[in-house]
Amino acid sequence: MLTVTRTGQWSVATVGAHEILFRQELEALRLAGRTRNLIVDIGGTWPQERDVVWALRRMEARLGDLRPERIAVVSSFGTARLHARHLKQADTQIFASMRFAREWIMRQAGVGGAHSEIHDKPSFADAEGMHVHIHGPTAATDIVLTPAAALETAKRIGDAAVEVIIENAMAEGGRASIALLTETADASLANARLQLQQLPDTNQLSH
Repeated sequence: MLTVTRTGQWSVATVGAHEILFRQELEALRLAGRTRNLIVDIGGTWPQERDVVWALRRMEARLGDLRPERIAVVSSFGTARLHARHLKQADTQIFASMRFAREWIMRQAGVGGAHSEIHDKPSFADAEGMHVHIHGPTAATDIVLTPAAALETAKRIGDAAVEVIIENAMAEGGRASIALLTETADASLANARLQLQQLPDTNQLSH
């Protein structure tokens, strides 16, 4: 996996120097028989001049067969929105953090196991004694958590879902639903915290 970090203000000359090294790295990956996965971190860069933007596009067009098989762009929401119209390819995704970008690249490449399946139906959650049983929508998902772990898991899933929905809404120009989505997420988080505060102290229940 190749990671490129762009910082500061670039010039056309910078793009030219970058292209030489960039092609060398991609060629090395191809000769080694390795998948050409790319993460581009533009979180620390500034808005580029038009001639630089066009130079970057021409550089990408010249890659030909060297074009990375998967590209993850790490950016702020605002920058992601500006560039979203140029990143419509199925092999390119925009993320707000390096962690999410790496996880997506690894899932797509099947690192650590088979490809993750994507489902449009939720999992089931049942209270079973002192634990929470999470299962479905397929037999592959079947875990048992403590109440505290279940609440934290719900929070993390909610945070990730909100981030994805906001990124998609901004990329598609849909602003109307963002305010409602934020209110819903805040209410959900407040409810989770309330439930956590209401949990009995297990130390007091033990004999």
